[in-house]
Amino acid sequence: MTLVVVGWAGVAGAHPLGNFTVNRYARVEVSAGVVRVHYVLDEAEIPAFQDRAQLAAGRAGFAARRAGEIAGGLRLLIDGEPVDLVPSQRLVSEPPGQGGLKTLRLAVTYAAALPPGPGPDEIRRGSFRDENQPDRIGWREVLVVARGDAEILSSDVPARDASDELRRYPADLLQAPLDRRSADFSFVPGRVAVPPSPLTEAAAAPRRAGGGFAALVGRGDGGGVALAGALVLAVGFGAVHALAPGHGKTVMAAYLVGTRGRPRDAVALGTIVSLMHTASVLALALVLARLDRSVAAEDVYPWLTLVSGVVVTGVGVVLLARRWRSRAPGGAGGAEVAHDHGHHDHDDGHDHHDHHGHDHGHHLDHDHDPDHDLDRGHGHGHGHGHGHGHALPPDVSPLSRRGLIALGASGGLFPSPSAVVVVISAFSLDRAGLGLALVAAFSVGLAVTLTAVGLALVYGRAFAERRGSRLAIEVLPLLGAAALVLVGLVVTGQGVRGV
Repeated sequence: MTLVVVGWAGVAGAHPLGNFTVNRYARVEVSAGVVRVHYVLDEAEIPAFQDRAQLAAGRAGFAARRAGEIAGGLRLLIDGEPVDLVPSQRLVSEPPGQGGLKTLRLAVTYAAALPPGPGPDEIRRGSFRDENQPDRIGWREVLVVARGDAEILSSDVPARDASDELRRYPADLLQAPLDRRSADFSFVPGRVAVPPSPLTEAAAAPRRAGGGFAALVGRGDGGGVALAGALVLAVGFGAVHALAPGHGKTVMAAYLVGTRGRPRDAVALGTIVSLMHTASVLALALVLARLDRSVAAEDVYPWLTLVSGVVVTGVGVVLLARRWRSRAPGGAGGAEVAHDHGHHDHDDGHDHHDHHGHDHGHHLDHDHDPDHDLDRGHGHGHGHGHGHGHALPPDVSPLSRRGLIALGASGGLFPSPSAVVVVISAFSLDRAGLGLALVAAFSVGLAVTLTAVGLALVYGRAFAERRGSRLAIEVLPLLGAAALVLVGLVVTGQGVRGV
């Protein structure tokens, strides 16, 4: 219902958990004399892109450095005593991802000598923790298994994995990924020493299918027909993307239905949301090109959420206060209704000039520059003296241009991860023009869909008003403003929790 776009979780494509994720898998193996941890790191396109410079300097050096960093975040206790995990094998690979970009997979075997104990058949107790990048979004899996003649007596994690070492993520868990970071277990180590399983290329992840929109980067360089087809498809992807949760549709609904928004306001909001979305995509892509992996790209989303929520709340509060004042006896709205500031250039089913018997034409051009006020609650009376003139006439915007821009921009702050991948991929492949054209076409599709939704809301509200009670018509502006405040507060709360 909110503006928030959970970009990493809502994107299907090369990486099923999203383009920003960093996923971790740890399998604790107990056996006679040694405890091993088979560890897998799986980075999606964006974090892998941020690692490109270190990988280019040498895979072996990169794997050694990263394995050491990971070891620093692993905690293994045997009978309450800490033991050191030392990397013994490393394998790094770069499976293909979306838009010609690569993902990153690092497999490491860590080993720790089992501390002397009472005997090979006695019960030992272990505890394992993975404390690496605790705030990073992604799948986290821990399991404990026995090797040789060792035996697991108890464990609070399973002995079989759910993801085949991060090769295949279960479809029913994509929206709520596993988040296991620790294990407590008891075991009997046994007497049979077991060598480590070798890391081979078979440990690498299989090739994943590319995302539909991002795949267009590689299809738009085959001539004019191919380019035109890619742009048309990009428009379609943008139209479908606009129907996903977020993108300001809730705010548009609250505003257009509850504040008597006009068709031109629906067009303006759809266009502004789309333009802001495009700008945010380009800005994030350019920023990512200069950031290393120490900065989690998805950290920008909570801040955008907070800004968006504050803007929507502010607009809603202003509208709600002015709507309420316009209904108060003797308030500004009531005085203006009594004096009839002359919005007579519209037809609401009455002939104002004939009804009152005098000419108000000198008021027609009075005080309606849409840049003068945030809320057009003033001067909306019809002069009938029976109090139904609290709804805004259809030719007067409830918000100024600046208000509409602020409201629309708040809904377009969240860049689509797939669009970010398109821009990064295009620049990486020296196809910057193609990437920008695809994102522009994507935005056109986004704008068309959002505008269509807005127009449907406007005309649907007008249809309901023609068949609704006078009370409902007067209450709608208050409800719309109140809904904006509520949505804004919810989004603000989400931003505060995420920052």
